Amino acid sequence: MARPKKNESQTKLHVIPVRLSETQHSIVIRNAEKAGLSMAEYIRQQAVHGSINTEYRIVADFPEIQKLTRELSAIGNNLNQIARYFNTGGLQSKSILEDINEAVSGIMEIRNVALRMAGEHNGNTETHRK
Repeated sequence: MARPKKNESQTKLHVIPVRLSETQHSIVIRNAEKAGLSMAEYIRQQAVHGSINTEYRIVADFPEIQKLTRELSAIGNNLNQIARYFNTGGLQSKSILEDINEAVSGIMEIRNVALRMAGEHNGNTETHRK
């Protein structure tokens, strides 16, 4: 089965020969590879748009962050139960107030741990400079 024909707006009819020095050629190839594009597509985007829009997706998988997420989820669940209790007409008691204070203290502690971790894992600022 033959490949379907492209519509006219997608068909590339014009060829622009360009001569590059060895250095220029290696720079174009390196930049195209960094952008995840073929050399031709890289040159097309540079010529038409003047720049290449690259998107970097950074995924961090730290067990400490997963643990904090679980703890925050548990605290959030406790706060939801307390809110439901009050919203259905529940009366304030000393134990409920202690639970609320404990939940807020837990949130503040996790916040401080997260801030310390962010300082440790903020990475190299030069990694993805354009």
